[in-house]
Amino acid sequence: MSIPDDRSLPPCRCPANCGGHPERLARLAPTYPTADPSGAQPPEVPYEPRRRGELIYDTLNRRTGAFMDRHRRLVYLRPERGGAEWEVDAKWLTKSAP
Repeated sequence: MSIPDDRSLPPCRCPANCGGHPERLARLAPTYPTADPSGAQPPEVPYEPRRRGELIYDTLNRRTGAFMDRHRRLVYLRPERGGAEWEVDAKWLTKSAP
């Protein structure tokens, strides 16, 4: 896929040869680091959130968040007191903190 040249930008001279579009090479870091799942085990019976705003415990990240939305197997949670959302597979959820 090629991005059309923007005539308002000067020719690129960077080592990455981005063609004047450095944003296409950018990789966004996750807003919240995900724990290493190498030794973690999901709960035997994952919780299925139903109401937006209910508090859910993410056993993978060891963090409680408010349920915001769901898309297939991904569930979007937000910190209890506000902040950036994070996503987690639904198999890692329980109703409340241990």
